[in-house]
Amino acid sequence: MRKTRIAAACLLGLAVSLSGPTGCSTMGPFHAPHLSRIFSPRPVAENPLAIPITDFEVVWRKSVEVTDRYFDIDREDRLAHTIVTQPKIGATLLEPWSGDSVGFTERLESTLQTIRRFAIVKVEPAPTGGYLVKVEVWKELEDMVKPDRAAAGRAVFNNDFPVNRTHEIIGPVPAPLGWIPRGRDPNLEQAILAGIRDSLFL
Repeated sequence: MRKTRIAAACLLGLAVSLSGPTGCSTMGPFHAPHLSRIFSPRPVAENPLAIPITDFEVVWRKSVEVTDRYFDIDREDRLAHTIVTQPKIGATLLEPWSGDSVGFTERLESTLQTIRRFAIVKVEPAPTGGYLVKVEVWKELEDMVKPDRAAAGRAVFNNDFPVNRTHEIIGPVPAPLGWIPRGRDPNLEQAILAGIRDSLFL
């Protein structure tokens, strides 16, 4: 954990040094657009995004193309006008080439914890003509039965021979272990919407 924090601090210091002036009077400031995409969200766009294009195939293909930059597509349902992606583990501070963690806070959280995301994109006809593209990106936090690679003794976390007990469930059924919902990720939603808007030259 300490090594991870040191590495994250070093990467942050490198980003700050690169984004500032070079210190030379004959040269302008050094611009690192890929670092700015990592540490700052994209401009705000409406969600759903109104697209004044009447060709469904064009809007659909661009939506799939932009979504595929961040996730692997699980299925494309043209009848339901819905694109569903496969879950993807969030990019950390040490993975600047992956853009699914948008903003420094999201990337730091994915560095310190196991976070995954998946997207649902809907392309619906707009009442005034054209189409509305709605993007929902959902976050989940990994929930483990016992600590992974724990340094404690085996007897503390020994679950090989559990005692059989009969339980009578009263009330709501508890959520199964595995992944805990953490709500939506508006920063990544904005990045996908901005990408769709730019690809259609709007």
